[in-house]
Amino acid sequence: MSRRHFLACLPPVLLSAALAMPMVGAAEPAVQRMDARIPVWVPASGDSPAHSAELAGHVYRPHGQGPWGLIVLNHGTPSGKEARETMRDRYGPQARALAELGYVVVTGLRRGYGASDGPLADRYGSCDDPDYAHAAQEAARDVAAIMTYGQKLPYVDGSHVLLLGKSAGGFASLALAAQQPVGLRGVVNFAGGRGSQPQMREKAAVCGEAQLLKTVAGFAATSRVPQLWIYAENDSYFRPPLVRKMAESYLAAGQNLKLVFAPSSGAEGHQFFDRAANIGQWLPQVREFLMQQLPGTAAAQLQRPNSLGDKP
Repeated sequence: MSRRHFLACLPPVLLSAALAMPMVGAAEPAVQRMDARIPVWVPASGDSPAHSAELAGHVYRPHGQGPWGLIVLNHGTPSGKEARETMRDRYGPQARALAELGYVVVTGLRRGYGASDGPLADRYGSCDDPDYAHAAQEAARDVAAIMTYGQKLPYVDGSHVLLLGKSAGGFASLALAAQQPVGLRGVVNFAGGRGSQPQMREKAAVCGEAQLLKTVAGFAATSRVPQLWIYAENDSYFRPPLVRKMAESYLAAGQNLKLVFAPSSGAEGHQFFDRAANIGQWLPQVREFLMQQLPGTAAAQLQRPNSLGDKP
């Protein structure tokens, strides 16, 4: 008897129970998601004593035993206190797409964002005199804690880690890479930077461009892993001329950096990574980079490997 005919013959009570029965041979989810509470140690500073804080995050893991390579996915910074405090894991579709390639993806909200402990730690101060080095140090502290948490998972190969971040998360990834953490193999930076406030975007500028470039040059001086940078041509937060200046620091230091400008995307290119509909545009090139830095773990067969724009 077919399952359909079998169900049709059952009385209502037994019918509801039968509908809850799993189908024999049904495929398990390709990616499992779990909540995470990630500890980060914060040293004493000023009147604040040393303490441990917790970051809210998620773990996305492929179905199977592993061990898998690890991707640490870092978020940007929304504008305004309310937006920061109500922030949620906004990169679920992106994390799942990466995990389906054969990687464990760990996300985490930095201190002061969403359900993570506060206060906000990665402020850079005023637009007139931004302290990007301080903001980078505190953001990198949280990202390092997320990375360490992921490396300790029993199904993760802690010697194969890649940092992937967007906007302030990309900037934090560059900062942590400059500290040469053990196990790090590469960085993917989507639209990374700091200091793009609304009044500065109207001027096609950022707060303290000289300070920003100096901070990025400091990252370049001590970074040792290959990097892939992806920015949209119509990103008004960090425009192509500024991005090229940032990249020059890495190239001058002899670093392995590939810079890609994706074609103009939507009304605002800075949101290119945020839009789930764009995953198919950047995933092939990211997968290619992953296979070079974390070989032997990505399994998906993707089309259009050169779907993004060319290296400028």
